Amino acid sequence: MTALLVLVVGTFAAAALLRASHRIEAGVQARRLARPSRWRLPTRIRSRLEDALNDAGLRVEPEAACELWLATLVGVAIVGFALSPVMGLLGALGVLAGGPVALHLQRGRARRRLVAALPGALEQIAAGLRGGASVSEAMGAVADGGGPLAPDLTRVCARSALGPGLAGALARWSAERELVSVGATCGALAVASSVGGPAARAIDGLASSLRDRLGAVAEARALSAQARVSAIVVGAAPLAYLALNALVDPGSLDVLLDSGAGRVCLVLGLTFEVAGVLLIRRIVRGEDAE
Repeated sequence: MTALLVLVVGTFAAAALLRASHRIEAGVQARRLARPSRWRLPTRIRSRLEDALNDAGLRVEPEAACELWLATLVGVAIVGFALSPVMGLLGALGVLAGGPVALHLQRGRARRRLVAALPGALEQIAAGLRGGASVSEAMGAVADGGGPLAPDLTRVCARSALGPGLAGALARWSAERELVSVGATCGALAVASSVGGPAARAIDGLASSLRDRLGAVAEARALSAQARVSAIVVGAAPLAYLALNALVDPGSLDVLLDSGAGRVCLVLGLTFEVAGVLLIRRIVRGEDAE
């Protein structure tokens, strides 16, 4: 009898606690939706950072990206100071500069993937035009297939449906990307939207031209590969030596940190390093890499 009573009371108690937990969870979710975010970047900075993250293909909020960057900075600084103060300082400076540099490099890779996907997308749009589809419908079909161009084409189709028309949406896409290949693609698609099926051959021709351009850029990058690797090695060697020396013999860096002349030399050396990296990158990068 006692066991039966415990079973019945336990069942009702469990049901009551389950309902209470659902109510608590709903209340927490409601309060979470009602209250504003803990903090928010200034509008101008947030807009620029959001555009940079979208260009890099990173679907993350600007505030979350800043939190991750700062958390990494603090973690590296703590670990570095545990080894030596110099290592902590160098690690913190490296992460501080590495965040924007990594974002810039990721933007460049994302743009190269987008440009490389343009010829295939144009051929699919031309095939859709031959099949009787409109330019918007053909672009929507390409966007539904996924790939590097899917977010941009989806955005263009959505803007076109909201009122400015396909030509206006394409003009805005060209202004956002500022790439030669994207500009040529937008112009061709804007003309094709008024011409229709007969423009399929011209779009195929543009796709072939863009593919030839990609081949020329790839050949140039292959020929400059040795120079780029040499630039990386020459640029990274002093920093690697400085970090290794700080780890093995921290006292040897006192001349750089404890004297005015040493600090001036350190700042000038790091400045020349950054200037050299930027100059060499400008020399060896491809025309359509931006």
